[in-house]
Amino acid sequence: MTTSTLIQTIVVLGIVAIALVYVLRRIIKTTRGQGDCGCGCGKNCQHKKKND
Repeated sequence: MTTSTLIQTIVVLGIVAIALVYVLRRIIKTTRGQGDCGCGCGKNCQHKKKND
């Protein structure tokens, strides 16, 4: 492996790791009821208050 290939691999793995952390964080927040319900109003939407 050349140096540029190694650097590209590290950058790609870093981006994938950041994306994975972001997705897992969103899933955890949504399952705990702290995230957005999907309506686009944010975490203080009226839909969550009706269902709770």
